[in-house]
Amino acid sequence: MTTRRTRVAVAGDPSAVAYARDRILMQAIEWDVPIEGDMRDAVELVASELVTNAVVHSEGMVMVGLYYHPEEGRLLLVVHDGKSEPPRRQHATADDESGRGLALVDSFASRNGWELTERGKKVWAEFDVSVHAQEAGRTDPLGPRLQAVPSASTPTKRDATLRPATPARSSRDRSL
Repeated sequence: MTTRRTRVAVAGDPSAVAYARDRILMQAIEWDVPIEGDMRDAVELVASELVTNAVVHSEGMVMVGLYYHPEEGRLLLVVHDGKSEPPRRQHATADDESGRGLALVDSFASRNGWELTERGKKVWAEFDVSVHAQEAGRTDPLGPRLQAVPSASTPTKRDATLRPATPARSSRDRSL
């Protein structure tokens, strides 16, 4: 079986985030990606956060790619925008209405990162969606990981930005 893929062009307007999120979820359902319950909620949340960040912090159209690797049990979400500036994690306080998005992405995605492109950057999040991972209990992203989201008063070992992708990724992933 080959990698399934789709792309969605999203207007650079906050009102387009719900459209993009719904298209991502509907495509995953159409492909029979095994995302139910908490995993579906995690994919929905991460899609909302990445698309919102792209729309709010860049100008113009945003391109969203969704890739499903059934044999490997991986669902990859890639959001392309026209800004070459790296995504920056904010340190939100309890009263802030925003600034938690990248911490949530880091908590709910199996892997995530960003890369520069010729026309800006792409920010990606990957989910382990194999049946084997579900049986092992690794697809309950809202369970123990929820406790790992640092609050403003919790020191974190992580850098204030998402890290660029590591060279360990396969060449197939680089072509996304």
